[in-house]
Amino acid sequence: MKYIYKLIVVLGVMLSITSCDETIDPVIYNGVESENRTFLTFANTTVNLPVTIDDTGSVDLILNSSTVSSTDRVFNINLEAESTADPLTYNLPSTVMIPANSYQGVLTVTGVDNGLVDANVKQIVFSLSDLPDSVDMDLNRIVINVFEICPVPDTYLVGDYALVDSNGNFSNGVVNVRVGPTPTERVFETTFLPGSGVDTVLDVTFTLACNLFDLSNDVDISVSCTAGNPPYYILTSAGTANNGSYSLSSDTVHTINYTEDPFASCSQTSIQNFTLTKL
Repeated sequence: MKYIYKLIVVLGVMLSITSCDETIDPVIYNGVESENRTFLTFANTTVNLPVTIDDTGSVDLILNSSTVSSTDRVFNINLEAESTADPLTYNLPSTVMIPANSYQGVLTVTGVDNGLVDANVKQIVFSLSDLPDSVDMDLNRIVINVFEICPVPDTYLVGDYALVDSNGNFSNGVVNVRVGPTPTERVFETTFLPGSGVDTVLDVTFTLACNLFDLSNDVDISVSCTAGNPPYYILTSAGTANNGSYSLSSDTVHTINYTEDPFASCSQTSIQNFTLTKL
């Protein structure tokens, strides 16, 4: 029997606003005015950058701040050595700016096929560097998954489907599949690890990547078989060699492969799948 434990991390940030005295510098303080610490976080630490075959693609990353400032704030971007994407296939700016009097900044990363991008996911990994002493940032490691896509009709693989999972990671039953954040992504809601005591309702996202299915976002709720400690039990992409395939000529039965427990938290790593049958 697999015993899976859940690690729950709760972060609370309280913002108090002081606005009675118009002579006060227009900064919104995050709790303690004398310290005026700023907390930065990206809205998502893992995002997808699908690049249309023989064309381009882009993705916007939102940088959130717990404070505002009367001047623009510019932060340096450091490309990490673990990045695997070809530098000729993307443009990553060297800085990201939060404009004056704003809580958010936008970092736009563009990708271009150049005949060098395929369905095999490559990664751009970066962090913010040289942060001021008054600035804190958790999870300062951002991953952008770069892969090639081919256009698909927005009606393909959309609607009600019967879900059957090969190894009990998802609840079997009827799910509604919808178009995801990008035109070639599909999303449905189901229960992860049903009956385990840590069962969680979540969205599962997969990509239609030029005739191959790919589990584009890891399924990870910080559970493990080691009393809540890493390595965690997750589901991730099956990889190009093992991904299931699709054809636009058929919209009836689809099998999406994935890698179960790649870090061997609970058992030996294996390739599993779920099947979606149109109703």
